[in-house]
Amino acid sequence: MSSRSGSRPSLSFTPRPPPNASAVRPVNPPGALVPGQRPERALNSAQFAAARQARADGVAAGLSGRALEVSVAQAVMRVP
Repeated sequence: MSSRSGSRPSLSFTPRPPPNASAVRPVNPPGALVPGQRPERALNSAQFAAARQARADGVAAGLSGRALEVSVAQAVMRVP
């Protein structure tokens, strides 16, 4: 009988990132309407004021439902 231990590959390995790892975009959390939105975090006073103004402007422009909510979320994301 011959020993096969020399012909077996090593069982240790290094995980490789996927080929397009740099192109992988972060997944938005549930409830996020626009990229980068963090619905689990409270708005600061400037963001809250921007949201109130954007909602009033959206309603005046005839927006409702999801279109209004996306418009408000986009306005809030522009405020630092």
